[in-house]
Amino acid sequence: MSFFKRKISRRIFLAFMIIALIPMGFMGFQAHLLTKEALTRLAFLHMETIAQDHAKHLDAWLTERLGDVVALAKLPVMREAIRGYSGTLETPTFELTTLLKDTISVTRERSTSYQSIYVIVPGGEILASTDSPSEDLLNLQREGFIQRLMDGSEDTFGSLCRAADLRWHMPMGAKVRDLDGSTLGLVVAVLDVSQTIEPIMNDLIGLGETGETYLIAKEGKIISKSRFISQSDTLDRRFDTYGIRSVLAQKQGTGVYTNYLGRAVLGSFLWLPKYEWGLLAEMGTDEILWPLKWIKMASILVAILVSAASLLIAYIISRRIADPIREVAGAAQRMSEGALDQRISFSGNDEVGMLAGSFNTMAQQLSRLIHSLQQKEQSLQKAYDELMDTQGQLIQSERMAAIGELVACVAHEIRNPLSSVKLNLQIIETDLEGDETLAEHCAIALNQVEQLDRMISDLLNYSKPLTLEKSLVAVEELVNRSIEDMRGEIASRDIRVLKKNDTEPLLIMADGDKIVQVLVNVFKNAIESSPPCGEIEIAVQKDKAPKGEIVSISIIDQGAGISARNLQTIFQPFFTTKKEGTGLGLCIAKKIVNAHDGTISVCSKDGKGATVRLILPIA
Repeated sequence: MSFFKRKISRRIFLAFMIIALIPMGFMGFQAHLLTKEALTRLAFLHMETIAQDHAKHLDAWLTERLGDVVALAKLPVMREAIRGYSGTLETPTFELTTLLKDTISVTRERSTSYQSIYVIVPGGEILASTDSPSEDLLNLQREGFIQRLMDGSEDTFGSLCRAADLRWHMPMGAKVRDLDGSTLGLVVAVLDVSQTIEPIMNDLIGLGETGETYLIAKEGKIISKSRFISQSDTLDRRFDTYGIRSVLAQKQGTGVYTNYLGRAVLGSFLWLPKYEWGLLAEMGTDEILWPLKWIKMASILVAILVSAASLLIAYIISRRIADPIREVAGAAQRMSEGALDQRISFSGNDEVGMLAGSFNTMAQQLSRLIHSLQQKEQSLQKAYDELMDTQGQLIQSERMAAIGELVACVAHEIRNPLSSVKLNLQIIETDLEGDETLAEHCAIALNQVEQLDRMISDLLNYSKPLTLEKSLVAVEELVNRSIEDMRGEIASRDIRVLKKNDTEPLLIMADGDKIVQVLVNVFKNAIESSPPCGEIEIAVQKDKAPKGEIVSISIIDQGAGISARNLQTIFQPFFTTKKEGTGLGLCIAKKIVNAHDGTISVCSKDGKGATVRLILPIA
């Protein structure tokens, strides 16, 4: 103790060490425990959320596939073909059998997850299939799945089995019912489970470098692709861990345990009774609890800095220590309130200077870290928005396909009697050459029939799924083609067409015929709206947008214009102001432009002409 009695600075240093380090050590220990508990609790919630999210995606995907099979079973062609086969109707024609095979083939081609699809009649005979009878079908017959499905009351999934190609397959089936509810036959599909679940289970967002999700069958075998071991190592092995035992006992929960690789993990397990699978989400505890190491190092660093500061305070307590400490405290307070640009202006080669430099480095790194987190958040949000847009487009495509099928059937049923009406009117017209009044009425009827025929054609074009054959084309060439297609209408009304092209060739990746169809439709509207000897201006120019460069095609007429009320509904189906229009031209044009990731808009005032503007991305 005589060493500390010699100088007061040493006694002040000792007092600071006792006052500062002991509470700091206690607080550091408590912070370590509390942080570990908080991180573990948050990690449990995180892994549980990941497991439930994967389970929802998996269930949604498989339910959608079962829905495809149920939809097949409800098709009238399925019922009629089986009834014809069983003898309750005439033997099905070759066209009906071919349509049945084409129908199940289309369903299989919609998703690569289908291994095969069969239409089975009572007795186990195959009426139609996408493939020749395979080992999967023999397994289904041996295991009694077909008979259980025939005797049961609901459409369902079968048991998981491994095929000859060492991939996991799972059957699912739906009943084909007669109008009175009786069972006529079955539609059975075999899913390639390995290919189905792989995109879902391989989603590693939020799982870091050591995390993974996988599925376990009731036999204790991993049926999904492992992140860390090859598929050949999981084929015949039965794994036994706390998580696997718990989920096979049909439990749901979380825990810290050793995984099948012998690594300490924090995992969440969830039983899927509908499929008799267990879903586990696991992540290494070292990666989850890494902030504890940082806290320990930070505690040691702070202890060293406090010791240095205490020694400096004891040495220059009366001169320099108060101002720098107040400056550091003020900057730290402002940083805690969100001002991350704080820096300490004090400089020197002593301990206070080191403290100031360390503070500035910490503030700079903290600012960079927060900026990096903000950028990652924006990237994740962008990816999520793109995913939602894609999902919306897929849903819209499925809806349009269903509408197209309905419209095609309705159009077929309407056109046959419409053609008969048209033919009879034409015959009547030839016999009414002497009676001008009746001939006039007959001509009006024929005109209305032709308008109905045009409307049916436009409706079919609008409801058909849009298929694009894109290639690199010049915008000026498309404009010239559309003008050439409308050359007769332009000449008949003596319309003058003015073109204003950009100085450089503008190329787009598009289906040229579809874009010409849009331009012709817009030109036709502009010609019909323009007065005789009028003028139509076509302006093509390059511009910039947030997502890249674009080309703008503006078609400006001098017609009567469009009222503000009609502008709000101009792109809606069947809206038209023409006496003989179908109201589908601009709807089809908007559909084509949207499919090219472009936009179409109309700007007009009543009595002052209209401007139609197409915007397409430049290749």
